Amino acid sequence: MDQKLCGDTWISLRENEQGVLYVEMDEAIVVVPVTPEGNVLLIMEPSAAYGENVLTLPAGRIESGEDAATAANRELQEEIGFKAQSLTPIGQLHPFIKYLRSHQTIFLARDMIPSKLDGDEDWAIAVEPTPLNAFETLIDAGRLTDSIVIATLYLTRRYLSANP
Repeated sequence: MDQKLCGDTWISLRENEQGVLYVEMDEAIVVVPVTPEGNVLLIMEPSAAYGENVLTLPAGRIESGEDAATAANRELQEEIGFKAQSLTPIGQLHPFIKYLRSHQTIFLARDMIPSKLDGDEDWAIAVEPTPLNAFETLIDAGRLTDSIVIATLYLTRRYLSANP
């Protein structure tokens, strides 16, 4: 039987029956807000793990009693001040699947309108519009290194090319 060694309400270190450690996180969503001009609204916020600001996408855990789409729209409003009138689930990712139990549902957000909710972040979040067709320039420049964000942007671009 798996055993929780330590953690908080959304992330924990666990040990499986074979004595191997892994990290478990609550189910989460990642949102790709795309403007009518084809820009993705990336965000710049602090990384607890690396101690510096990083480019990422609006994301967060699914709260108890909340469905994934509601969580996606809540995170958009908390992190970038917009609500999507159109949310489309486009895939699921399990990052670092060997040692991290994490289920992340990817949503494409379009037709956004201004709407702000207070979030749990106590830091400023900057928005950086980036052309979806050119996000690799951020990878090449070493500014975009998060594997979830990179995979999500590739999935989004592929989805939009098949479903304009």
